[in-house]
Amino acid sequence: MFNGVTVGSNATIIRFLKGVYNLRPSEPRYSETWDVSKVFNFLRKLSPVKYISLKDLTLKLVMLIVLSTACRTQSLFLLCLDNLVKGKDSYTLFYSGLLKQNRPGFNVHFVELFAYPPDRRLCVFTVLKEYLMRTAQARGNSQKLFISYVKPFKAVSRETISRWIKTVMSKSGINLKSYSFA
Repeated sequence: MFNGVTVGSNATIIRFLKGVYNLRPSEPRYSETWDVSKVFNFLRKLSPVKYISLKDLTLKLVMLIVLSTACRTQSLFLLCLDNLVKGKDSYTLFYSGLLKQNRPGFNVHFVELFAYPPDRRLCVFTVLKEYLMRTAQARGNSQKLFISYVKPFKAVSRETISRWIKTVMSKSGINLKSYSFA
């Protein structure tokens, strides 16, 4: 309480904070964005998916999911194969926990990944199908979507997924020093 009124409701304090905002308005976090076409060009080179290494297949899948869903690394980490639904031209994957953006009245439980017929080299459906086929035996009883591409083929952490995304961006020619990744 300040002069019989809560601090947040005090007229003097409200005017002061508006003045501070006018003197120092908030600015965007980044002054530039990275060129997505560089990443698409790099991912196109990782084709056909049947003949690329498991490492390249994994990196391609992670980046295609990020670009097609605009999701956080936490969301990728929580994707699991429990109740996986394969449609004619889509996969539906469910999350194994709560997402950061979930709140009462806004719960996201799954993500749908659709085929992209115009360019099969950038089709997340095709890449996911190949990834699931190649990792089926190595996966064991792990229900997380992403597993390590080296032995002992266990589920990976959020940090590993973030590192994979940075690796693809770096290999695509994007300067990572301009961006932070949390």
